[in-house]
Amino acid sequence: MKKFLLFAAAFIYSLLSFSCKEDFSPKIEFKQKYVLNCYVDLDYDQYTNTKVYATVSKLYDVDGFTPSKNNIDPTVSGAEIYFNYRDIFYQLKEDTNRAVRTRYGTNPIYYSANLQNIYPNYTVSVSARMPDGTVLTAQTQLLEAVQFKYSYLYRKYFTTFINRFYSGNAFTITWGKIDNRLFFPEMLIEYIIDDTHKFSYEKVPCSYIKKDGKYEPVYPGITTGESISFEYAAIDSAMVNIGKGDNDKEKYFVAKIIFQLVEMDASLSKYYSSIHGSIDEYSIRLDESVYSNINNGIGIFGSKRTITNSWWFDSSYVRSFGYPGGH
Repeated sequence: MKKFLLFAAAFIYSLLSFSCKEDFSPKIEFKQKYVLNCYVDLDYDQYTNTKVYATVSKLYDVDGFTPSKNNIDPTVSGAEIYFNYRDIFYQLKEDTNRAVRTRYGTNPIYYSANLQNIYPNYTVSVSARMPDGTVLTAQTQLLEAVQFKYSYLYRKYFTTFINRFYSGNAFTITWGKIDNRLFFPEMLIEYIIDDTHKFSYEKVPCSYIKKDGKYEPVYPGITTGESISFEYAAIDSAMVNIGKGDNDKEKYFVAKIIFQLVEMDASLSKYYSSIHGSIDEYSIRLDESVYSNINNGIGIFGSKRTITNSWWFDSSYVRSFGYPGGH
């Protein structure tokens, strides 16, 4: 997190709280702090592929009010970062992303660890010792596993050729109401072009709305809700879009439809909402600061996970659009 976020918050707050003064300044007093951002990327399918990522940086100040004037990389190298799960400490190793360059001409530095046998609901912690001896700490509770419920139970292959009288006009997936959580649902169609063995993906809209005489797709967004619905007509439209405008449909091998749900824990949800400030009960006032749960510093420590389910397409359904594939 960089200083300009604090500058902006202080500037707005000052406009609202104070009358005009000759010595008014939109900048608050600068205090050197470390910023620790760390998240646990959980795998609850096999419990064997959990990843922990972290970055460390310093707040910085500049002359004037333009943060881009800073020419010193604030990223911190040489930190000792440990992840504590059930009193077992795992050290995160320092590395650089050599495929990316920062605006300072350096490679981004990050810390990471690959872990096995990490289970839900446990309270975990992180500690980071800076090169100057400063120690930052935080804790969070790992997400619990949830189960999907479906409005239509596909026992074998996916198709929209079903009895709509009994099943309705939309495929609804429910995960249940959980307080203080944000969810990112998404539906994708997986296919291969020309047997290249390189998968491509077509996003599936939830529905279409008529605007200015034209139909526009409505895609799922971030939500605090407990379910998402995809109209069968919208799924059909996504199938059409894969080879739209191409007369050679035979080169598109359409394989399966995938539902993916990214879930954030309470800490990450509050952090995301404090930045965007537009999610229902998480919305914040303009004079509120960015959420942090880091002791002796600022930043965020939380967990997220991605839950995925998929269905192979029914062959007759795929062929109705002119594509090979399905089962």
